[in-house]
Amino acid sequence: MNEDNENVRTPEECALPGKFKSVDALARAYSELEAEFTRRSQRLKAYEEAAAAAGQKGEDPDALYRAVTENEEVKKRVVDDYLRSLGGVPLMGDSGAGVTAPARRPSTIAEAGRLALGYFRTNKN
Repeated sequence: MNEDNENVRTPEECALPGKFKSVDALARAYSELEAEFTRRSQRLKAYEEAAAAAGQKGEDPDALYRAVTENEEVKKRVVDDYLRSLGGVPLMGDSGAGVTAPARRPSTIAEAGRLALGYFRTNKN
């Protein structure tokens, strides 16, 4: 058998993170996500076209803004879409190193001793 074939795994053998039990489930979820993204993009384009049309008609440029901010459901959707577009907080930098907490600086000798003992207890090699 060829060495190259030893490292090849079938899609069923690949470990999938989280809630996806199979490659098919992951593919279905991706398709649904893609379809939802397309629908949202089309809605956004329609809103942008409506705003542009209102501006070209010489209407009050703030009319669309007022209409959106006065409707709580639309306002919530706009904010939710914006927050989702941020993509969350990155947990790792480009180098792959995890985000670390700032170093604790002891203010007394006793505190320094407690920190050192804690370090030695957790890092027994």
